[in-house]
Amino acid sequence: MNRRTMLALFVGPLVAGLALLGTEACAQNGRSGPELLAVAERSFSDIPFGTQEGAPGLTMVVGGQCEKWADCSYIDANDVGHAFWEGELVVKTFLFPNDNDQPTTALGIGTARAMDDVVTRVTRFLPEADLDCRLESDGGHTCGATLGEGWITLRFGRNGRVREARIDAYHFT
Repeated sequence: MNRRTMLALFVGPLVAGLALLGTEACAQNGRSGPELLAVAERSFSDIPFGTQEGAPGLTMVVGGQCEKWADCSYIDANDVGHAFWEGELVVKTFLFPNDNDQPTTALGIGTARAMDDVVTRVTRFLPEADLDCRLESDGGHTCGATLGEGWITLRFGRNGRVREARIDAYHFT
């Protein structure tokens, strides 16, 4: 066996071992589910989950029987919807109208609107999240990921354009 072959036999496994250690170190340094939920939540608005209904900076969206059933939603200055359950903020939603390409900070989406672009941006923003997409019966797609006790949901129309980004604090019903 020549020196080059011996060196390759020694260095090859050493490099592979170091690469594996580096990969495991990255995985161990990743953010936890609750940390991912907090980062994702702040991307929608600075009003934290658990805030009591009637928080400053929110305008009530009166519709249907919201006051009768105490099921009102609110909107902030950035058009982020805020929904409360038993007086506590539990859901944030951003709707993407067809005629509006203004950037949003929600989940790092920015100006992306096509499904592939949105999924790429969200994956870049939350690389530790396991984003899963599925075809819906209406021909659109839904993508989602669990983040600790909460989760994110992205809804796309049949044309592949994002319609909604939503984050839930936890299962509240």
